[in-house]
Amino acid sequence: MSFLDRPRSSLRGRLAFNLVVGLVVVMGISFFGLHLLIRQEIYRHIDNDLLLRMRAVAAYAVAHPGKESIAEFMPRFRTRTHQDFFQIWDGAGRVLARSDSSAGKDLPRLGSVVGTPTYYDLTLPDGHAGRAIAEAFALEAGDSRGRLEVVTTEETESLESLETRIHMSLLMVALATLFAVLVIARLSVVAGLRPLDDLANSLARVDLDDPNARLDTGPLPTELQSFASSFSALLDRLLAGIAREKRYARNVAHELRNPLAEMRLLTDVGVSQQDSEVLRAVLRDIGAAAAEMEQIVDSLMALTRYEAGLEVPQPEPVDLAAKLRKQVDGISAGAGRKALTIEVELPGEVWVHTDIALLRRLLSNLFNNAMAHAPAGSTVTVKLDPRGEIQLANQAPHLSAADVPRLGERFFRVGAGDGGTHAGLGLSLAGAIARVLGLRLDLRLDDDGHLVATISGFKPLA
Repeated sequence: MSFLDRPRSSLRGRLAFNLVVGLVVVMGISFFGLHLLIRQEIYRHIDNDLLLRMRAVAAYAVAHPGKESIAEFMPRFRTRTHQDFFQIWDGAGRVLARSDSSAGKDLPRLGSVVGTPTYYDLTLPDGHAGRAIAEAFALEAGDSRGRLEVVTTEETESLESLETRIHMSLLMVALATLFAVLVIARLSVVAGLRPLDDLANSLARVDLDDPNARLDTGPLPTELQSFASSFSALLDRLLAGIAREKRYARNVAHELRNPLAEMRLLTDVGVSQQDSEVLRAVLRDIGAAAAEMEQIVDSLMALTRYEAGLEVPQPEPVDLAAKLRKQVDGISAGAGRKALTIEVELPGEVWVHTDIALLRRLLSNLFNNAMAHAPAGSTVTVKLDPRGEIQLANQAPHLSAADVPRLGERFFRVGAGDGGTHAGLGLSLAGAIARVLGLRLDLRLDDDGHLVATISGFKPLA
């Protein structure tokens, strides 16, 4: 991993790296901008000063023909120190005057334009760097000098030194600021990302073997709350899925033990028998045990799918009255074998919006439960309210009020009305299907000992 890639491997390093790079770029641009601004202001001051002095020398020289050299006695030009210089030429190029500080050396003559001052940098006669301004001035007609060309200069090394000191001061301030920002950024990034560390620690403490485990998100910044909520919901779904798989495996192992033992016992009995009728009876019993096992596995798989939300309803218009009539016709044969009477109170039509396949299985489970538990010769009542509420009632002498809250539990068994056995999954399946359809399934025991199953919550078809 390279030096530049190392900080990008962590979120803290990436934030700090980006902040530092951005700060260096901004401060670099600011430093360059200040450099240009300071230099521009310094040279503007120099150029204004040069222009005033050059105009003063030129005004004196224009007004005093033959006495141009007297300008030497102006305070700025009568010293030999390397500060200020001037020189005057006439139209023929003859030197009319120069500053004593020039020590007899000429300044560059550019051939200036009348009325247009020209600024330029040059090396002064004493060897130092300087700044100059040159301009030509027209004279009155009859003046033998033709015109005047004036050059005024000023030594700039001291100002360059001042500019360098200013730049060094700015650089030191920038470096100190950068260091301070680095420290602040480090502390801010560490403190700002501490909630992520707390969230990671909370996640590490989650016990995946506990179905009631929850992710403790604690107080989180606004930016992390949506992430934590989504992650917590995902974890809840994961734990719920694990719990469903464990429950399914445990239920299958528990409920198939008896049918498998029964099949093995029947097989052992059948092997020792020679009578074909006995063998047929044994095979029928084995087939019945296998059918019971198949029913248990199918019911458990369906219940797991419904609880996991894998079944998505496909709503369509359904006539509940017609659906219930068809369901009653389908159980008529079974009802006849037990001498059950089915009383039906249905309106002409009740149209709702629901999934017809899931509704068929819901009604089938409720009707089968009623058929299995109703005593022989009793009555099963089916009612449909015009608002779409279904009631299915059957006598249940074997039930007590304490049993009703447990009827939706898996494998909860009470003695069937005909003394038969069942897996105890019918009402669990019915409840799961009702939840998938967004319906409400209520079970109650009325004063006459009838188990009443009520289905409500259908969406009427407009």
